[in-house]
Amino acid sequence: MTAVEALGKIRVMLGLNEVELDETKVVGDASVETTDTTDITLASATLVDGTIVKTEGDFEVGKQLVVETEEGDIPAPEGSHETTDGQIISVDAEGVIVSIEEVVVEEEQKEQEFSNDFVNTLIEALKPSLDKIEELSNEVNKLKGEFMEFKDEPGAPKVYNNLNDYTSKEGELINGRIAKLVELRKNKSLNK
Repeated sequence: MTAVEALGKIRVMLGLNEVELDETKVVGDASVETTDTTDITLASATLVDGTIVKTEGDFEVGKQLVVETEEGDIPAPEGSHETTDGQIISVDAEGVIVSIEEVVVEEEQKEQEFSNDFVNTLIEALKPSLDKIEELSNEVNKLKGEFMEFKDEPGAPKVYNNLNDYTSKEGELINGRIAKLVELRKNKSLNK
């Protein structure tokens, strides 16, 4: 790094946007001194913790990464720094960028738009199943109707407590048998 480049970097770190570079060019046997005024653009980014970091030009490997503070810009500490726009910038002990990586974010599943051909193919594949479902639905509705008719019909004639009728009939039968036996005995005793 030349002294001019070092001076330029110091000016960038101080937040100056213009840097005057004094260079001496040798043309043939004569030396010509030129003064160039160059605009230096600074790339800045916000880290996920809210810290603002900057570098000369774009964020590239080999460039100095500085942290903006109230006291001025200082070299970024060694380590990895994640920006809010999804980059991880790794720097060495001098604050020089050693790698820039994109944060791998799991993409949310997006709704896929299906073409009409796909939808039609899907409908054709499901048609037998849909027909079977409709057939079963009609059968269930028919069974419901039959059940409702059956439910409203009386089941059988009403059952009454006829124990008294039975005992009275049974008593009559017994009395009739006894009467017949008595009559038979009388007839037997008369016939003797």
